Amino acid sequence: MYKWTYKYCIILLTLCILHSAVALNSPVNIQRACLDKVTSTLTVYFKPNLSDPCGSFSEYVLYGRDNSANPFTAVATASNLAALQIQVVLPNKKRWELYISSRYACNGIDTLNSDTILIDDEPPAYLEPDSVSVDLATQQLIAGWPKAVEPDVMGYSLFKNDPGTGNNILIDRQNVLGYTFGLGTFDPSKSTNRFLMAAYDSCDNGGPISQYHNPILSSFNSGQNIDYQCTRKLYLIWTAYVGWNVDSYDICVKDNISNTWSIAGTVPGAQFNYTFNIPSLGPTYTFFIRGHKTGSTVSSSSNSISFTTINFTKPSIANIRRVTVINDQTINVPAEWENTPSIKDVLLQRKPYGTFIWTTIATYNGILGAANYTDQNKSANTNKYDYRLLLINSCNEPFDSSTVHTNILLRRNFNDFYWNQYWAWVGGNYTQDLIKRDRQGFTWNSENTHPDSSYFIADTTKPLCYRILSVKYGVNNKPVDTAYSNELCLKAFDTTLIPGGFTPGGLNPIFKIINVNILPGEATMRIYDRWGAKITETDALTGWDGKDQDGNFLGPGIYAYTIQIVRTEKRELLKGTVVLIR
Repeated sequence: MYKWTYKYCIILLTLCILHSAVALNSPVNIQRACLDKVTSTLTVYFKPNLSDPCGSFSEYVLYGRDNSANPFTAVATASNLAALQIQVVLPNKKRWELYISSRYACNGIDTLNSDTILIDDEPPAYLEPDSVSVDLATQQLIAGWPKAVEPDVMGYSLFKNDPGTGNNILIDRQNVLGYTFGLGTFDPSKSTNRFLMAAYDSCDNGGPISQYHNPILSSFNSGQNIDYQCTRKLYLIWTAYVGWNVDSYDICVKDNISNTWSIAGTVPGAQFNYTFNIPSLGPTYTFFIRGHKTGSTVSSSSNSISFTTINFTKPSIANIRRVTVINDQTINVPAEWENTPSIKDVLLQRKPYGTFIWTTIATYNGILGAANYTDQNKSANTNKYDYRLLLINSCNEPFDSSTVHTNILLRRNFNDFYWNQYWAWVGGNYTQDLIKRDRQGFTWNSENTHPDSSYFIADTTKPLCYRILSVKYGVNNKPVDTAYSNELCLKAFDTTLIPGGFTPGGLNPIFKIINVNILPGEATMRIYDRWGAKITETDALTGWDGKDQDGNFLGPGIYAYTIQIVRTEKRELLKGTVVLIR
C-alpha cells in the first residue's frame, strides 16, 4: 500500500511538470505601460497565460521602481488568470520601470518574471498634413497625411481650429491616412476651414498638434462680372492656400456642353485672381483652383464655383415681310420683329445686289416691333437691291439678322422678258406670275403663271405694261404677303421725227430728233461734211448746234448724218441730210 501511494505521487508530479510546458512555464508578455498624468493611474497591459492545468496560479504581481538605484517593490496584484491589465495609482508621475511576476509555476514555488518595461510617456513626433482639398464630386473637405513612423501609433486626432477663440476642437480620432469631413464640420464655401491633426500612440499619448491648413476658397468678383455679356469676361478670385508655400495656381474649367475639364490658365503662387475669356455665351462654366506646393508634387484643390452665362435671346420673329416696287424710283420695305429684352436697336440695311457692303438706311428702337420704310430715289427699273434687318444688342453688337430680301427686277431683251425669283420665299408656299395691263388702264391680268423666270412675248406692238407678282401663302393657303416687281411698259406710236434744217442762233437752233419712246443714251447722232469726214458725234436727243468737235462755227450748207438707235425693243439706223442755215 505504501509503495503504491509513493508511485502514484511520482506519476502525479510528472503529469504536473508535463502540463506546465503548456501553462505557467513562461512569463507574461507585457505590451505597454501607460500613465494617466492627470490621475497618476498606471495601467499595464499584458498578454496572460490562459491555461493552468496544474492549478498552481495564485496571482500576478506588478513590481516597479521610480529610480534605477532603488529596488523593485510590489505595487499591485491581479488574481484573475485571464486578466489583461493591472491598474494602480502611483505616488508620483515619474517614469517607472516595471515587470510582472506570475505566481506560481506548477511546482508551486517558482515565479515567472516578465521583461521590464518603462512607462510609455513619449508622444509621437510632430506630423504635418499633406494637404487639405475639396472633393470635386461631393464638395466636401478632404484631408490626407503621411503615416507616422512610430510603430505603436494607434491613430490620429483630427481637429478644427476656431478662428474666433483660437481653440482646437476635436472632431474625430481615426486610424486612417485620409478623411472626408461632413459639410456640418467644414463648409468649403466659407473661408474658416482650419484643419489640424496629431498622432496618438497605444498609451493615448498625443503628439504635438500640427499647424493648421486652410484650403483655397474660390469665388467670383461679382462687381466685375455684371457686364459679362459685353466684356465676354469672368473675373475669378481666391484665397491663398495656408499650410505650405504655393508655387503656382491652375485655373481649371469645364462647360456643361463638353463636360470636360481643362486648364484655362496658370498663374504664379503670389497671384490670386484670373480673367477668364468666355468662349461663347449660353453655357454654364464651372471652375476650381488647384495650388501646387513649392518643390513637391503635392497639390490642393479649391471648392468649385459655377456661372451660367445668358446669351442674347434671338427673337422668334425678325423678318422683312416683303420688298415691293412702288414705281421706278420707290421701293417699299415693311418689317416686323419680336420685342425682346435682348434687342436694343434694329437696323434696316441695304446694298446693291452682288456687292458686299451693307449701308444702314434706317434705325428703329427695339420696342417698336415693326417698321414700314419707303426707299426713295432708287432705280428700281434697272437695279436690284438687297435688304435685311440687323439686330443690335445692349452691348451695341450685332447678334442676329433677318433673311435677305431682294426686289424683283423685270427686264426685256427685245421679245424676251426675264426676271429674278423672289428668293426670300423660295422653298415656301408661294407663286410668281407675269401680269399685264393696258397702258391706259388699271386692271391687271395674268399673262403667264408658269414658274420659269423668263417669257417670250410674240407681239410687242401693243401698248401694254407688265410686272411680276409674287404671293406668299400661309395657313390654309391664305395669302399673307404680296411683292411686285418694277413695271415695264411697251411703247406705242413709235415714230422718230427728224427736222430737214436748222438755224443756229435762230428759232430752230439745234438739230435733234424727237421720240418720246427713246431714252438718253439710246440714240447716237454722227454729222459728216460733203467729203464724208465726220465732224462731230453726240446724243441724238441732245442734238447738234452747228459746231465742229473743237467748238468752231461751221458755215451754211448741206451736211450728212446717221442716227443709230439701240433699244430693248428694237434697233434702227436712220440716214439723211440736213441744211444748216445762217
